[in-house]
Amino acid sequence: MRYRLKEKLIPVQSEDKLREDELLVELLSVEEYRRARKEKAADYRLLQSLEVLQYCKVDMLKDCMIGTFVIPSKQDLLGSTEGFGFYLDKYRITFVGDEEYVLKILCYLEQNQVWESAGIHHFLFTFIEYLIHDEIRFLQKYEERLTDLEECLTQGKGRDSDISRKILHVRRELLRLNSYYNQLMDMSDTMIENYNRLLDEEDRVLFQLLSGRLSRLSSHVKNLRDYALQIREMYQTQNEVHQNEVMQLLTVVTAIFMPLTLITGWYGMNFIHMPELAWKYAYPVTALVGVVLVILEILYFWKKKWF
Repeated sequence: MRYRLKEKLIPVQSEDKLREDELLVELLSVEEYRRARKEKAADYRLLQSLEVLQYCKVDMLKDCMIGTFVIPSKQDLLGSTEGFGFYLDKYRITFVGDEEYVLKILCYLEQNQVWESAGIHHFLFTFIEYLIHDEIRFLQKYEERLTDLEECLTQGKGRDSDISRKILHVRRELLRLNSYYNQLMDMSDTMIENYNRLLDEEDRVLFQLLSGRLSRLSSHVKNLRDYALQIREMYQTQNEVHQNEVMQLLTVVTAIFMPLTLITGWYGMNFIHMPELAWKYAYPVTALVGVVLVILEILYFWKKKWF
């Protein structure tokens, strides 16, 4: 798939003739790119990177730049990813791999994007900007999820649900997002350095704006991770309070029955010369003493507000 880059993306038909200096956006599979490559070092390095896609990066070469994108799926941040590479020189940008995902972006830009001044580097800026255009709204959903977890804890429902696991899962997803934003920010910063002089000053300003936006997204994610950590600490505190309440109750119950245990042990020694055993009122008196002791202890603990 090929597009001319003018004020809009214009699909190239098979019979159309292209000039050497015409701005062009194209999409190839890895096999198509391998067959079309010109035995250049850049082609070899890009194909090498595509064999094991690990993260977003860009390499500035003498007369071109190559790079890869590894984009986490919004539906499964810790699982599936969308990965593809690109080759960019003065007049064209070629996307390689994951044709379905890239084609969806190109179709959106074809229908909705208008460039005041067409430029191949400006197009790359627009492409990356599209990748993060909806991130604020996406992060707001995480904020809502964390707020719901906090409300669940404040209403005392935290002990009956798997909140700790949910918080840990959210923190891992946010860590993945933060890594993705930092990778894009590194790409943008590398292009701002512009050591091969492919970008003009206007393009560098655009990537500076992009780097600033990515930095703010990264800060937002860090704030959300801190918020999740606070909720987890709140959950742990509630668990500790609950455990303390249980231990306090067990301690009070043990203290209430300790005198009865002493009386039982004392009169269960079975010595021969124990005058109380032969007294006809021994049992009712012992029972009465036990009841009085229990009542006094309960009143004492009630006054101390131990239960």
